[in-house]
Amino acid sequence: MKISIFVKTFLLLFFIFTFLFVGSNVYLYTQFAGRYVDENIHAVKLAILDNATALESDPLLTASILTDASSETQYIRYLNNAVVASVGPEILPTGDLLDFVIALYDAPELITDGALSYTVRADYDVYHISYIYRFGPSDYLLVLTKIQSLRHVDRILLDMTVTQGIILVIAILIISYFLSRHIASPIRQINRYAKAIARLDFGTSLTLNRRDEFKELVTSLNEMVFNLKKTYVALDQANAQLAHDIAFEQQQEAKKKHLIMTINHELKTPIAVVKGMVEGMLDHVGRYQDKDKYLREVLEELDKVDKMTKDLTYSLKLEDLAKQGDHSNVLILQDILHPLVELAHQKDKVLRLMIESAEVKINAELLGIIATNLTKNALNYTIGSPVVLRTYFDQDHVVLEIRNPGRIDDQQLSELFKPYVRFQIDQEGQGLGLYIVKQICELTGADIKLFNDNGEVVAKCRLPRDTSVTPLP
Repeated sequence: MKISIFVKTFLLLFFIFTFLFVGSNVYLYTQFAGRYVDENIHAVKLAILDNATALESDPLLTASILTDASSETQYIRYLNNAVVASVGPEILPTGDLLDFVIALYDAPELITDGALSYTVRADYDVYHISYIYRFGPSDYLLVLTKIQSLRHVDRILLDMTVTQGIILVIAILIISYFLSRHIASPIRQINRYAKAIARLDFGTSLTLNRRDEFKELVTSLNEMVFNLKKTYVALDQANAQLAHDIAFEQQQEAKKKHLIMTINHELKTPIAVVKGMVEGMLDHVGRYQDKDKYLREVLEELDKVDKMTKDLTYSLKLEDLAKQGDHSNVLILQDILHPLVELAHQKDKVLRLMIESAEVKINAELLGIIATNLTKNALNYTIGSPVVLRTYFDQDHVVLEIRNPGRIDDQQLSELFKPYVRFQIDQEGQGLGLYIVKQICELTGADIKLFNDNGEVVAKCRLPRDTSVTPLP
Protein backbone atom coordinates (compact mmCIF):
# COMPACT_ATOMS: atom_id res chain seq x y z
CA MET A 1 0.00 0.00 0.00
CA LYS A 2 1.34 3.38 -1.02
CA ILE A 3 1.69 5.91 1.82
CA SER A 4 2.33 9.53 0.91
CA ILE A 5 5.18 11.55 2.37
CA PHE A 6 2.64 13.87 4.00
CA VAL A 7 1.07 10.98 5.96
CA LYS A 8 4.46 9.62 6.95
CA THR A 9 5.66 13.04 8.09
CA PHE A 10 2.45 13.70 10.00
CA LEU A 11 2.56 10.33 11.80
CA LEU A 12 6.24 10.71 12.66
CA LEU A 13 5.78 14.21 14.10
CA PHE A 14 2.53 13.22 15.82
CA PHE A 15 4.10 10.27 17.65
CA ILE A 16 7.19 12.26 18.64
CA PHE A 17 5.30 15.28 19.93
CA THR A 18 2.62 13.12 21.59
CA PHE A 19 5.25 11.14 23.47
CA LEU A 20 6.99 14.30 24.68
CA PHE A 21 3.72 16.02 25.52
CA VAL A 22 2.18 13.13 27.43
CA GLY A 23 5.43 12.31 29.19
CA SER A 24 5.94 15.89 30.37
CA ASN A 25 2.37 16.17 31.65
CA VAL A 26 2.52 12.85 33.48
CA TYR A 27 5.73 14.00 35.09
CA LEU A 28 4.13 17.28 36.16
CA TYR A 29 1.02 15.59 37.57
CA THR A 30 2.98 13.02 39.54
CA GLN A 31 5.65 15.37 40.84
CA PHE A 32 4.28 18.89 41.04
CA ALA A 33 1.34 18.34 43.45
CA GLY A 34 3.32 16.37 45.98
CA ARG A 35 6.27 18.68 45.82
CA TYR A 36 4.03 21.69 46.41
CA VAL A 37 2.83 20.35 49.78
CA ASP A 38 6.17 18.85 50.78
CA GLU A 39 8.08 22.03 50.05
CA ASN A 40 5.60 24.08 52.10
CA ILE A 41 5.93 21.70 55.07
CA HIS A 42 9.67 21.67 54.77
CA ALA A 43 9.89 25.47 54.62
CA VAL A 44 7.84 25.97 57.81
CA LYS A 45 9.72 23.14 59.52
CA LEU A 46 13.09 24.70 58.80
CA ALA A 47 11.89 28.15 59.87
CA ILE A 48 10.89 26.77 63.27
CA LEU A 49 13.97 24.67 63.86
CA ASP A 50 16.47 27.24 62.61
CA ASN A 51 14.92 30.05 64.68
CA ALA A 52 13.93 28.13 67.83
CA THR A 53 16.11 30.27 70.12
CA ALA A 54 14.81 33.55 68.73
CA LEU A 55 11.24 32.32 68.90
CA GLU A 56 11.67 31.20 72.51
CA SER A 57 12.86 34.68 73.52
CA ASP A 58 9.92 36.28 71.65
CA PRO A 59 6.77 35.01 73.36
CA LEU A 60 4.60 37.71 71.79
CA LEU A 61 5.65 36.64 68.25
CA THR A 62 6.57 40.14 67.18
CA ALA A 63 9.20 38.92 64.70
CA SER A 64 8.28 38.09 61.15
CA ILE A 65 10.41 34.98 60.89
CA LEU A 66 7.51 32.57 60.55
CA THR A 67 5.26 34.77 58.44
CA ASP A 68 8.04 34.96 55.91
CA ALA A 69 8.08 31.17 55.73
CA SER A 70 4.38 30.67 55.09
CA SER A 71 1.39 32.96 54.76
CA GLU A 72 -2.21 32.04 55.61
CA THR A 73 -0.94 30.44 58.84
CA GLN A 74 -1.94 30.89 62.52
CA TYR A 75 0.92 31.15 65.02
CA ILE A 76 0.05 30.59 68.72
CA ARG A 77 2.33 30.88 71.79
CA TYR A 78 0.98 28.65 74.54
CA LEU A 79 2.68 29.26 77.91
CA ASN A 80 1.65 27.89 81.32
CA ASN A 81 -1.64 26.58 79.96
CA ALA A 82 -2.56 29.95 78.52
CA VAL A 83 -2.41 31.62 75.11
CA VAL A 84 0.00 34.57 75.35
CA ALA A 85 0.10 35.48 71.64
CA SER A 86 -1.72 34.60 68.37
CA VAL A 87 -0.68 35.82 64.94
CA GLY A 88 -2.43 35.26 61.60
CA PRO A 89 -5.91 34.17 60.64
CA GLU A 90 -7.83 32.15 63.21
CA ILE A 91 -7.76 28.56 62.19
CA LEU A 92 -8.28 27.06 65.66
CA PRO A 93 -10.29 28.81 68.44
CA THR A 94 -8.14 29.33 71.53
CA GLY A 95 -10.79 27.66 73.72
CA ASP A 96 -10.16 24.34 72.02
CA LEU A 97 -6.41 24.63 72.22
CA LEU A 98 -5.77 22.21 75.13
CA ASP A 99 -7.85 19.47 73.61
CA PHE A 100 -6.12 20.08 70.25
CA VAL A 101 -2.67 19.73 71.83
CA ILE A 102 -3.62 16.51 73.61
CA ALA A 103 -5.17 15.08 70.44
CA LEU A 104 -2.15 16.12 68.43
CA TYR A 105 0.26 14.22 70.63
CA ASP A 106 -2.02 11.21 70.62
CA ALA A 107 -2.41 11.18 66.80
CA PRO A 108 -0.98 8.03 65.18
CA GLU A 109 0.26 10.03 62.18
CA LEU A 110 2.34 12.30 64.42
CA ILE A 111 5.82 13.01 63.02
CA THR A 112 8.49 13.97 65.56
CA ASP A 113 11.75 15.71 64.80
CA GLY A 114 13.44 16.51 68.14
CA ALA A 115 11.34 19.10 69.98
CA LEU A 116 9.18 19.61 66.86
CA SER A 117 6.19 17.41 66.15
CA TYR A 118 3.61 17.80 63.38
CA THR A 119 0.75 16.08 61.59
CA VAL A 120 -0.53 16.32 58.04
CA ARG A 121 -4.23 15.62 57.47
CA ALA A 122 -6.06 15.87 54.17
CA ASP A 123 -9.67 17.01 54.25
CA TYR A 124 -11.04 16.74 50.68
CA ASP A 125 -8.92 19.18 48.71
CA VAL A 126 -7.37 20.94 51.75
CA TYR A 127 -4.27 19.84 53.65
CA HIS A 128 -4.33 20.67 57.42
CA ILE A 129 -0.80 20.83 58.84
CA SER A 130 -0.32 21.28 62.59
CA TYR A 131 3.13 21.95 64.11
CA ILE A 132 3.92 21.98 67.85
CA TYR A 133 7.34 22.95 69.16
CA ARG A 134 8.11 22.44 72.84
CA PHE A 135 10.46 25.02 74.32
CA GLY A 136 10.08 23.61 77.82
CA PRO A 137 7.48 22.43 80.35
CA SER A 138 4.18 24.21 79.68
CA ASP A 139 5.82 26.34 76.91
CA TYR A 140 4.76 25.54 73.33
CA LEU A 141 4.63 27.13 69.91
CA LEU A 142 1.71 25.99 67.76
CA VAL A 143 1.69 26.61 64.02
CA LEU A 144 -1.55 25.77 62.21
CA THR A 145 -1.78 26.12 58.41
CA LYS A 146 -4.07 25.07 55.60
CA ILE A 147 -2.83 24.40 52.05
CA GLN A 148 -5.29 24.32 49.20
CA SER A 149 -5.06 21.12 47.13
CA LEU A 150 -3.96 21.33 43.50
CA ARG A 151 -6.99 19.47 42.24
CA HIS A 152 -8.45 22.63 40.78
CA VAL A 153 -5.08 23.43 39.32
CA ASP A 154 -5.02 19.91 37.82
CA ARG A 155 -8.37 20.59 36.16
CA ILE A 156 -7.09 23.84 34.79
CA LEU A 157 -3.94 22.09 33.57
CA LEU A 158 -6.13 19.38 32.00
CA ASP A 159 -8.13 21.99 30.14
CA MET A 160 -4.91 23.65 29.10
CA THR A 161 -3.56 20.27 28.02
CA VAL A 162 -6.57 19.64 25.76
CA THR A 163 -6.19 23.10 24.24
CA GLN A 164 -2.48 22.59 23.83
CA GLY A 165 -3.14 19.18 22.29
CA ILE A 166 -5.49 20.67 19.68
CA ILE A 167 -3.02 23.44 18.91
CA LEU A 168 -0.25 20.85 18.74
CA VAL A 169 -2.19 18.69 16.25
CA ILE A 170 -2.91 21.73 14.08
CA ALA A 171 0.75 22.75 14.28
CA ILE A 172 1.81 19.21 13.32
CA LEU A 173 -0.56 19.30 10.32
CA ILE A 174 0.85 22.63 9.15
CA ILE A 175 4.46 21.55 9.69
CA SER A 176 3.79 18.21 7.98
CA TYR A 177 2.21 19.95 4.99
CA PHE A 178 5.05 22.37 4.39
CA LEU A 179 7.75 19.82 5.23
CA SER A 180 6.25 17.15 2.97
CA ARG A 181 5.72 19.71 0.23
CA HIS A 182 9.33 20.81 0.57
CA ILE A 183 10.42 17.20 0.12
CA ALA A 184 7.68 15.74 -2.08
CA SER A 185 7.53 18.52 -4.69
CA PRO A 186 11.05 17.95 -6.06
CA ILE A 187 10.55 14.20 -5.83
CA ARG A 188 7.41 14.47 -7.99
CA GLN A 189 9.28 16.59 -10.53
CA ILE A 190 12.16 14.10 -10.58
CA ASN A 191 9.67 11.25 -10.95
CA ARG A 192 7.97 12.90 -13.96
CA TYR A 193 11.39 13.57 -15.46
CA ALA A 194 12.46 9.94 -14.93
CA LYS A 195 9.23 8.66 -16.56
CA ALA A 196 9.83 10.91 -19.57
CA ILE A 197 13.36 9.53 -19.90
CA ALA A 198 11.98 5.99 -19.58
CA ARG A 199 9.81 6.79 -22.63
CA LEU A 200 13.01 7.99 -24.38
CA ASP A 201 11.60 11.51 -24.43
CA PHE A 202 14.80 13.54 -24.33
CA GLY A 203 13.04 16.82 -25.11
CA THR A 204 12.16 17.47 -21.46
CA SER A 205 14.47 19.15 -18.98
CA LEU A 206 14.61 19.40 -15.18
CA THR A 207 15.55 22.49 -13.21
CA LEU A 208 15.24 22.82 -9.42
CA ASN A 209 16.05 26.00 -7.53
CA ARG A 210 17.50 24.15 -4.58
CA ARG A 211 20.79 24.27 -2.73
CA ASP A 212 20.61 20.94 -0.96
CA GLU A 213 21.08 17.28 -1.87
CA PHE A 214 18.29 17.54 -4.46
CA LYS A 215 20.47 19.88 -6.52
CA GLU A 216 23.25 17.27 -6.59
CA LEU A 217 20.69 14.60 -7.52
CA VAL A 218 19.32 16.68 -10.39
CA THR A 219 22.85 17.40 -11.62
CA SER A 220 23.62 13.67 -11.61
CA LEU A 221 20.34 12.93 -13.43
CA ASN A 222 21.01 15.55 -16.09
CA GLU A 223 24.50 14.18 -16.61
CA MET A 224 23.12 10.66 -16.86
CA VAL A 225 20.47 11.79 -19.37
CA PHE A 226 23.12 13.56 -21.46
CA ASN A 227 25.23 10.39 -21.61
CA LEU A 228 22.14 8.28 -22.26
CA LYS A 229 20.99 10.58 -25.05
CA LYS A 230 24.45 10.54 -26.59
CA THR A 231 24.60 6.75 -26.40
CA TYR A 232 21.06 6.41 -27.74
CA VAL A 233 21.83 8.66 -30.72
CA ALA A 234 25.00 6.70 -31.44
CA LEU A 235 23.09 3.41 -31.12
CA ASP A 236 20.30 4.71 -33.34
CA GLN A 237 22.85 5.76 -35.96
CA ALA A 238 24.56 2.37 -35.69
CA ASN A 239 21.21 0.60 -36.10
CA ALA A 240 20.35 2.78 -39.09
CA GLN A 241 23.74 2.04 -40.63
CA LEU A 242 23.29 -1.68 -39.92
CA ALA A 243 19.84 -1.64 -41.49
CA HIS A 244 21.26 0.19 -44.50
CA ASP A 245 24.11 -2.32 -44.77
CA ILE A 246 21.71 -5.25 -44.50
CA ALA A 247 19.42 -3.74 -47.13
CA PHE A 248 22.42 -3.09 -49.36
CA GLU A 249 23.66 -6.66 -48.93
CA GLN A 250 20.21 -8.01 -49.73
CA GLN A 251 20.06 -5.78 -52.79
CA GLN A 252 23.47 -6.98 -53.94
CA GLU A 253 22.51 -10.60 -53.36
CA ALA A 254 19.33 -10.08 -55.36
CA LYS A 255 21.38 -8.52 -58.17
CA LYS A 256 23.82 -11.43 -58.12
CA LYS A 257 20.98 -13.94 -58.30
CA HIS A 258 19.42 -12.02 -61.16
CA LEU A 259 22.78 -11.81 -62.93
CA ILE A 260 23.41 -15.53 -62.56
CA MET A 261 19.95 -16.33 -63.87
CA THR A 262 20.53 -13.96 -66.79
CA ILE A 263 23.93 -15.51 -67.54
CA ASN A 264 22.40 -18.97 -67.36
CA HIS A 265 19.87 -17.89 -69.94
CA GLU A 266 22.50 -16.20 -72.12
CA LEU A 267 24.82 -19.21 -72.00
CA LYS A 268 22.16 -21.58 -73.29
CA THR A 269 22.27 -20.10 -76.81
CA PRO A 270 26.05 -20.36 -77.50
CA ILE A 271 26.23 -23.74 -75.78
CA ALA A 272 23.34 -25.04 -77.89
CA VAL A 273 25.00 -23.67 -81.05
CA VAL A 274 28.35 -25.25 -80.16
CA LYS A 275 26.67 -28.55 -79.28
CA GLY A 276 24.79 -28.62 -82.60
CA MET A 277 27.90 -27.78 -84.61
CA VAL A 278 29.97 -30.48 -82.88
CA GLU A 279 27.24 -33.09 -83.33
CA GLY A 280 26.97 -32.15 -87.01
CA MET A 281 30.71 -32.50 -87.49
CA LEU A 282 30.75 -35.87 -85.69
CA ASP A 283 27.91 -37.16 -87.85
CA HIS A 284 29.32 -35.59 -91.06
CA VAL A 285 25.99 -33.91 -91.70
CA GLY A 286 25.72 -31.48 -94.61
CA ARG A 287 27.85 -28.36 -94.37
CA TYR A 288 29.39 -29.44 -91.06
CA GLN A 289 31.61 -31.84 -92.97
CA ASP A 290 34.04 -28.90 -93.36
CA LYS A 291 35.45 -29.36 -89.87
CA ASP A 292 38.21 -26.76 -90.16
CA LYS A 293 35.74 -23.99 -90.93
CA TYR A 294 33.25 -24.88 -88.21
CA LEU A 295 35.86 -25.62 -85.59
CA ARG A 296 36.89 -21.97 -85.89
CA GLU A 297 33.23 -20.99 -85.40
CA VAL A 298 33.07 -23.31 -82.36
CA LEU A 299 36.18 -21.61 -81.02
CA GLU A 300 34.59 -18.18 -81.51
CA GLU A 301 31.47 -19.27 -79.62
CA LEU A 302 33.62 -20.72 -76.84
CA ASP A 303 35.53 -17.41 -76.66
CA LYS A 304 32.18 -15.65 -76.16
CA VAL A 305 31.33 -18.07 -73.35
CA ASP A 306 34.76 -17.59 -71.80
CA LYS A 307 34.46 -13.80 -71.93
CA MET A 308 30.97 -13.97 -70.48
CA THR A 309 32.14 -16.08 -67.54
CA LYS A 310 35.09 -13.73 -66.93
CA ASP A 311 32.74 -10.73 -66.91
CA LEU A 312 30.52 -12.58 -64.46
CA THR A 313 33.46 -13.36 -62.16
CA TYR A 314 34.65 -9.78 -62.29
CA SER A 315 31.17 -8.45 -61.58
CA LEU A 316 30.84 -10.69 -58.53
CA LYS A 317 34.15 -9.56 -57.01
CA LEU A 318 33.57 -5.80 -57.36
CA GLU A 319 32.62 -5.53 -53.69
CA ASP A 320 36.04 -6.89 -52.73
CA LEU A 321 37.77 -4.24 -54.84
CA ALA A 322 36.00 -1.28 -53.17
CA LYS A 323 37.61 -0.36 -49.84
CA GLN A 324 36.86 2.34 -47.30
CA GLY A 325 39.22 5.30 -47.70
CA ASP A 326 40.15 4.54 -51.32
CA HIS A 327 41.23 7.52 -53.41
CA SER A 328 43.03 8.26 -56.66
CA ASN A 329 43.72 11.12 -59.07
CA VAL A 330 41.80 11.27 -62.35
CA LEU A 331 45.04 12.11 -64.20
CA ILE A 332 45.77 8.36 -64.12
CA LEU A 333 43.10 7.98 -66.83
CA GLN A 334 45.53 9.39 -69.37
CA ASP A 335 47.64 6.21 -69.07
CA ILE A 336 44.67 3.86 -68.67
CA LEU A 337 42.85 5.22 -71.76
CA HIS A 338 45.92 5.47 -74.00
CA PRO A 339 45.20 2.10 -75.69
CA LEU A 340 41.70 3.34 -76.52
CA VAL A 341 43.20 6.38 -78.24
CA GLU A 342 45.03 3.93 -80.54
CA LEU A 343 41.85 1.85 -80.93
CA ALA A 344 39.94 4.94 -82.03
CA HIS A 345 42.67 5.73 -84.56
CA GLN A 346 42.37 2.20 -85.99
CA LYS A 347 38.63 2.79 -86.43
CA ASP A 348 39.28 6.10 -88.14
CA LYS A 349 37.84 7.93 -85.16
CA VAL A 350 39.22 10.53 -82.78
CA LEU A 351 39.27 10.24 -78.99
CA ARG A 352 40.07 13.48 -77.16
CA LEU A 353 41.06 13.44 -73.47
CA MET A 354 40.59 16.67 -71.49
CA ILE A 355 41.48 15.64 -67.92
CA GLU A 356 42.20 18.02 -65.01
CA SER A 357 44.00 16.98 -61.85
CA ALA A 358 41.51 16.07 -59.09
CA GLU A 359 41.39 13.58 -56.21
CA VAL A 360 38.33 11.32 -56.02
CA LYS A 361 37.14 8.75 -53.46
CA ILE A 362 37.62 5.67 -55.61
CA ASN A 363 40.65 3.51 -56.31
CA ALA A 364 42.45 3.60 -59.64
CA GLU A 365 41.29 0.16 -60.79
CA LEU A 366 37.58 0.90 -60.41
CA LEU A 367 38.02 4.41 -61.85
CA GLY A 368 39.74 2.83 -64.86
CA ILE A 369 36.90 0.33 -65.35
CA ILE A 370 34.29 3.13 -65.36
CA ALA A 371 36.23 5.27 -67.85
CA THR A 372 37.21 2.32 -70.07
CA ASN A 373 33.71 0.81 -70.31
CA LEU A 374 32.04 4.17 -70.99
CA THR A 375 34.65 5.14 -73.58
CA LYS A 376 34.49 1.76 -75.34
CA ASN A 377 30.73 2.01 -75.45
CA ALA A 378 30.99 5.49 -76.98
CA LEU A 379 33.55 4.37 -79.58
CA ASN A 380 31.45 1.33 -80.55
CA TYR A 381 28.20 3.22 -81.01
CA THR A 382 29.32 6.66 -82.20
CA ILE A 383 28.22 7.72 -85.64
CA GLY A 384 31.06 10.18 -86.09
CA SER A 385 33.98 11.99 -84.47
CA PRO A 386 35.24 13.11 -82.14
CA VAL A 387 34.53 11.20 -78.91
CA VAL A 388 35.42 13.60 -76.08
CA LEU A 389 36.23 12.63 -72.49
CA ARG A 390 36.67 15.49 -70.04
CA THR A 391 36.61 16.11 -66.30
CA TYR A 392 35.47 19.16 -64.34
CA PHE A 393 34.44 20.15 -60.81
CA ASP A 394 30.84 20.29 -59.61
CA GLN A 395 30.79 21.40 -55.93
CA ASP A 396 31.88 18.33 -53.89
CA HIS A 397 32.10 16.09 -56.95
CA VAL A 398 34.32 15.57 -59.95
CA VAL A 399 32.36 14.93 -63.14
CA LEU A 400 33.64 12.45 -65.73
CA GLU A 401 31.80 13.29 -68.97
CA ILE A 402 31.97 11.43 -72.29
CA ARG A 403 30.26 12.72 -75.43
CA ASN A 404 29.90 11.06 -78.81
CA PRO A 405 27.81 11.89 -81.88
CA GLY A 406 24.61 9.85 -82.06
CA ARG A 407 21.29 9.25 -80.44
CA ILE A 408 19.69 6.51 -78.32
CA ASP A 409 15.97 5.91 -78.25
CA ASP A 410 14.50 7.32 -75.05
CA GLN A 411 12.81 4.00 -74.21
CA GLN A 412 16.17 2.22 -74.46
CA LEU A 413 18.10 4.62 -72.16
CA SER A 414 16.70 3.14 -68.95
CA GLU A 415 17.44 -0.41 -70.12
CA LEU A 416 21.11 0.04 -70.98
CA PHE A 417 22.39 -0.45 -67.42
CA LYS A 418 20.80 -3.90 -67.15
CA PRO A 419 23.00 -6.95 -67.77
CA TYR A 420 23.23 -8.43 -71.30
CA VAL A 421 21.23 -5.63 -72.90
CA ARG A 422 22.39 -4.80 -76.45
CA PHE A 423 20.31 -2.99 -79.03
CA GLN A 424 22.81 -3.42 -81.87
CA ILE A 425 23.65 -7.11 -82.13
CA ASP A 426 26.34 -6.51 -84.72
CA GLN A 427 28.52 -4.67 -82.20
CA GLU A 428 31.05 -6.52 -80.03
CA GLY A 429 30.52 -7.09 -76.33
CA GLN A 430 28.18 -9.03 -74.08
CA GLY A 431 26.12 -6.18 -72.65
CA LEU A 432 27.83 -6.19 -69.23
CA GLY A 433 29.95 -3.03 -69.52
CA LEU A 434 27.34 -0.48 -68.44
CA TYR A 435 25.96 -2.90 -65.86
CA ILE A 436 29.41 -3.11 -64.22
CA VAL A 437 29.73 0.70 -64.34
CA LYS A 438 26.38 0.97 -62.53
CA GLN A 439 27.53 -1.50 -59.88
CA ILE A 440 30.77 0.40 -59.22
CA CYS A 441 28.90 3.70 -58.87
CA GLU A 442 26.56 2.19 -56.28
CA LEU A 443 29.49 0.79 -54.30
CA THR A 444 31.49 4.03 -54.26
CA GLY A 445 28.72 6.62 -53.81
CA ALA A 446 28.96 7.90 -57.38
CA ASP A 447 26.08 8.26 -59.81
CA ILE A 448 25.83 7.70 -63.56
CA LYS A 449 23.52 9.24 -66.18
CA LEU A 450 23.11 8.51 -69.89
CA PHE A 451 21.08 10.93 -72.03
CA ASN A 452 20.75 12.59 -75.42
CA ASP A 453 21.90 16.18 -75.86
CA ASN A 454 21.58 18.03 -79.22
CA GLY A 455 22.68 15.17 -81.46
CA GLU A 456 25.11 13.73 -78.96
CA VAL A 457 24.96 10.87 -76.47
CA VAL A 458 26.28 12.00 -73.09
CA ALA A 459 27.49 9.71 -70.28
CA LYS A 460 28.03 11.70 -67.10
CA CYS A 461 29.51 10.09 -63.97
CA ARG A 462 29.69 12.22 -60.77
CA LEU A 463 32.48 10.96 -58.50
CA PRO A 464 32.80 12.01 -54.81
CA ARG A 465 35.67 14.47 -54.44
CA ASP A 466 38.40 13.77 -51.85
CA THR A 467 39.35 17.14 -50.35
CA SER A 468 41.63 15.59 -47.70
CA VAL A 469 44.33 14.96 -50.32
CA THR A 470 46.18 17.68 -52.20
CA PRO A 471 45.74 16.99 -55.94
CA LEU A 472 48.71 16.62 -58.23
CA PRO A 473 49.79 19.72 -60.17
